[in-house]
Amino acid sequence: MTQPSASIEDYLGAIYRLHPGNDRPLPLGELQEHFGFSPISIHEMIQKLEQRGLVDYLPYKGVSLTEKGYIMAAALVRRHRVWECFLTDALQVPIDEAHDLAGDLEHAAPDWITERLFTYLQQPEACPHGNAIGELAAIPAELSIDRGAVGKAYLITHIFPENRESLQMARRTGLLPGESIRITGRTDIETTIEIRNQQKSFVSEDLNCFWGMEITDGT
Repeated sequence: MTQPSASIEDYLGAIYRLHPGNDRPLPLGELQEHFGFSPISIHEMIQKLEQRGLVDYLPYKGVSLTEKGYIMAAALVRRHRVWECFLTDALQVPIDEAHDLAGDLEHAAPDWITERLFTYLQQPEACPHGNAIGELAAIPAELSIDRGAVGKAYLITHIFPENRESLQMARRTGLLPGESIRITGRTDIETTIEIRNQQKSFVSEDLNCFWGMEITDGT
């Protein structure tokens, strides 16, 4: 699976914003009203999200984020709000225009850029619209996959350093941002990973450029 598309992230962000508690299903009618799309279009996208393990859908009740989906949505919303602060505070962009521009930047900027920007802005507590950005500690910790625990599942978040070898390996093996994996075994030299229901073995040292955060569903 490749990096989630902007449309997928938009849906995750909308579910997160419309029902931040995520303690009950969000009726699909609220998504239809939010986006202005037809019920068929909404349902088709929810099916795609469910297939990717990002949401749970209950017919006639609604949709809720899985842990994997919640992590991605929370990170997206955080990026959006940090960029809004930068646009309004540093560049003096009006808040309504800043919201639309941040809607583009939230998809393009990786989390590490957002965190550097957050520090540059002296860690604002809220976006220009008054919504809390949240503490950095609330963002799930990332680690390189070679240091992951056997039996645990991880969502790959980014590749660093980005060089020809690591990017070619990512394309060849499917270890791409947005992909979920499970570490199923490890020896002194090799690490075995389940990815897309297949077991693959890697030299452990080769995995130190793939970074991820722990999830519980792993699918």
